[in-house]
Formats: sequence, C-alpha cells, structure tokens
Amino acid sequence: LAESYPDLSSVVDIGDSYLKSKNDNNDDYPLPQNGYDIYAMVITASDSPHPSSAKGKTLIISGVHPREYAPPELTMRFAESLLSNYQSDADITYILDHTEVHIIFQVNPDSRYITEKYPKTFWRKNQNPDNGRGNCKADEIGVDLNRNFGFRWGDQDGASDDRCDSTYHGRGPGSEPETRAVVDYAKEIFPEEQGRRDDPEGSMNVAFGEDNTGIFVDVHAPGGYIFYPWGHKDRQSPDDDALQATARKMSYYNGYVLWAGGQPDFQYAASGDSSDYMYAALGVASFGLELGEDFYENCNLFERKVLPDNISALTYLAKNAKKPFSLPKGPDIISLDLSDDGTTQDGVQYGIKVTTVASDSRLVNSISGYPDFTETGSQGVSEVRVYLDVHPDDFKEGDDLTWEMQLIDNDSEEPKFELEVISAEGFSSGRHTLYVQAKDRDGYFGPATGAFFDVEIRPTKSPSLAPTTDSPSLKPTSTPTRRPSKKPSASPTTATPSALPTGKPSTSRPTKSPSRSPVTANPSLSPTGNPTRAPSYSPTTAQPSASPTTNPTKSPSASPTYGPSRNPSKSPTGQARTDFCFSILSIVLLFNLC
Repeated sequence: LAESYPDLSSVVDIGDSYLKSKNDNNDDYPLPQNGYDIYAMVITASDSPHPSSAKGKTLIISGVHPREYAPPELTMRFAESLLSNYQSDADITYILDHTEVHIIFQVNPDSRYITEKYPKTFWRKNQNPDNGRGNCKADEIGVDLNRNFGFRWGDQDGASDDRCDSTYHGRGPGSEPETRAVVDYAKEIFPEEQGRRDDPEGSMNVAFGEDNTGIFVDVHAPGGYIFYPWGHKDRQSPDDDALQATARKMSYYNGYVLWAGGQPDFQYAASGDSSDYMYAALGVASFGLELGEDFYENCNLFERKVLPDNISALTYLAKNAKKPFSLPKGPDIISLDLSDDGTTQDGVQYGIKVTTVASDSRLVNSISGYPDFTETGSQGVSEVRVYLDVHPDDFKEGDDLTWEMQLIDNDSEEPKFELEVISAEGFSSGRHTLYVQAKDRDGYFGPATGAFFDVEIRPTKSPSLAPTTDSPSLKPTSTPTRRPSKKPSASPTTATPSALPTGKPSTSRPTKSPSRSPVTANPSLSPTGNPTRAPSYSPTTAQPSASPTTNPTKSPSASPTYGPSRNPSKSPTGQARTDFCFSILSIVLLFNLC
C-alpha cells in the first residue's frame, strides 16, 4: 500500500517484538528466528496545506491478541478504503487533508505466527515465558499485553498475577516490549501540551475538557461490543458525555452494544488495558471494538457484515479526531442532496439547490433497549450552514463563503433544510466542494458532511454578431449520494442542478463553539452556553476463552427521541446505543457550462 500511494502513506518501524528483543525460543512451538519488527502505517495527504502539528491524530491498533483474526484484516481494509477513496469521497478527502491516521496492524507478531501455524492453541498472550516454563502448560506462557499498560496495572479485579492465566499482567506496567512500542509511539504522535498526566490515577475524577484532540481505537474480537473508559471498573469517566455520545453514534453503523460503566452490557473489569491508559495518561478520546462472532471469524460473515459496518464506524471516528470531545455532542447530517429546481436563465441551468436533513437525536438514541441519551440528544437543531470550497474548520471571515439554510420542514426529530440556490456563475472550472454542518440549541456543532461537484466551462456560440462568451450551465452527471445507513450505499444517484441563488452568501461564521459552562433547559434558538452532559462507561476487552461469545441481537430503535426541550438526567445509566446514522453523502456533480 505504501508503495502504491507514496503521497498518502508511509511505514514506520516503532519497536521490536519480545522474540526480537530477547532472542528467546519456545521448545514446544518452534518460533521464527529473531522475532519481528513492529510497524505502523501513517496515512495522510503529504501535500495538504496543513502541517502535521495542525492535524488531528487517530491511532488504531489491532492484533494485540493474535487469535483474534478479524481485527488486523479490518484495519488493513480500512487503510485501503482511506487510500483508494481520497479525492473521490469528499469526507475521506477531508480526513486525509486534516488528520493523520496511524495504524499498527500487528501489535503481537510473534504469537500471530504461532496462532497461524498452530491454530488449536488459540494463543492470546505474547511469547515471554516470564519463568512460567515448567509451571505452565506450553500454550499458557506469555503476558497478556492488554493487561500490561500503566494505568490501574495489577488491579486484581481486572487482571491476574498467575503466570499461567490468560489475563496475566506481567511483572510490571509496560514490562513488555510490544506494550512499550505502542505507548512510546502514542506519546510521539499525540500532543504533549494537551494535559498529559504524570499521576493519572490521582486525577481520575478530573475531566480533560473539550479542547483535547486525538482518538485511539483498540480493535478486538469477538462479541459485538463498543468499549470506552473506564474499563477497570463499572464507573463513568469525567468525560463520559463525549465518549458515550461517540460510542452510541458508532453503534449506528455496526449495531454493537456498549460495554461501559453504567450500561446494561458491562461484562467485566479489565485493568491495565490500552483504552483506559490512552485516555487517563494522554488525554485522548479512547475506544475499543469487539468484532463479530468468533476468534477465527467466518469469512462470509466478515465480508458481508463485520467489514462494511465497522469501516463506516471507523470513518466516523476519524472525522472527529480534531475535536473528539466536542463534535460528537452536536447534530449529524442525515442526508444531503444537490439537485436542479428547474430554474434557468436565458435557457441555461446554472445553479444548485441544496437540501439536507439534520438530527441531534437519531444517531445517539438508536440502541434498542437503551434509554435515550438526553445529555447530547435532546437539544434540537438550531442552524444548518453550507460552506463553499472550505471546511468549517478552515473558514475565514471575510474571505470564504457560507450560507444559512432555510428550515422547510420542522420535524421535531429530523428537521429539513434547503438552500435555493447556489449559482455557478463566476465559478472557476474544475472541482468544487460543498460542506454542510449543523448546530444544536446549546451551541454545539456536529461533524460536517462534504460533497464534490465539478464545473466544466465551454464557450457557446451566440446567434447574434456579438462575440462568443463563456456562459455557465449545469448539467451534472454521475452523482453518488451516500445516505446514512448502516452499510455504505453502493448505488449512485444522478442529480441535475439548478438555478439562481436567493439571498446573498455570508462571509461571517456563526459562533464557533460553545463555552464550557452548562446551560439550563428550554434552550432558545440563540444558544448562549454549553450543556452539562454526563454519560457513562467502563471499557474492557473480551474475556479470553476457547469458546468465543456470540454477537448479541441488536436492532436499532426505529423512533429515536429528538425534542426541542432539554431535560437531561445527570447520572444516566444504561444509555442508549447510537444507531449511527451519519453515513455521509459524497456527491459528485459534473456541470457542463455551455
């Protein structure tokens, strides 16, 4: 992949496996000589105008437990999706222009070799015997890397000090070279200035706030769960409102339930795990996935469901990397359409009508059997704006164009907005991008959705003696719209753009982000503050066993709650899993200007 996409990707050696660092061997299971290097792939647009220091960071790891076959395959396919869709999908193009996606496909390569060569071992740990030889069975040696991170390491409720146990935590926090490789790399890419904590256990009850950046994801299998801090106990973290809102919205795509503090599907504690560490020590919004139904996943199920559902969930996460503690609290764009309303000038079509549906509740309140998450899902939609050729993150007042869309259907849950229309007159030939972003009544902006359209200018012959002029017309072709569904839409739809603009565009951006102080219920259309939102959680990884659990039935609610008034509970329990409807529409319109 790095060779095929040299301007978008690179590979970094981040450390060594246990066998490479120790040159040890297992007499019962012949191992490869000298172990392995551990690699990370960095995916981002190298020619982006944004330097690395200004980009959001997403770190995804897989292969921590080598018997879990699906996670490395999913993360590799996600890398392929990002690379192959750059400049053809507006949202993925935004991600790679504004974000660095770092993926460690195989954290535990020594034991992956063993698992592939001896699949009946169902190997979970690394290859460090830690003096377990002679005391443990041959396939019981090793350290569980997901109990070896340096936050709440050694808690007996979530790990074991028995060297033969499948959750053995090792001799000390970060004792294993694989763990150190991940931690050192994370410290290298996530901003040091955003509040790293030397004593994270002493600051467990202190929120990081909404200015921190960066997302971490640890992918496991099986089970059908999304987890996030805290995982070492059934207890909510101080930033649970943002973390829970994000997890619920991920669930819209993959249908998974929440393994989290205060949730009905919290399974058991996991201390010293990666997700808790990345959040507590580095201030990163941290999550985990338990994919599918088996350690050695059925290939048909993987291709048909596990892959498409979770590619969408990971794409949503990456879009939030710059503001992961704020954007998930805002409304989502449910649909985006560019069309022609039939208006012409001098017989020529030359404008675009933009129609969108936005919702503050649909994604976050869609988990069947979970209560509505009023902390972030009951504020309504106060405003939707369109931006031309600039993402809202990059908008500059006085230089860039933005329009406020008009409300045309005041549905209490999913209001519909329209902009009639944006004129193509004066557009330069080539590709253009429209971004749409919604704001709720508490002042929270949600993630923006993008759409491409192309303008082609062709001179037209005048029937009079007047000189030939370049007259804009719009005749789009090939317009794929990806509506929010649990699976990406494969069927493009065509749209024919339209007419003249009504109203003048604004070069002034609305209030960019709400303050951190909470607001009271019954919000007005002009938000003045930031809501207090306190969700719940407690993450963990799957219980090691030779008999994997099956994926629970999860059918999203058909009628998510969305109301104009806000009346959140301050200690939500069992919060709704988000049936994440934020599948973004990358719409490509080809305009022929005759």
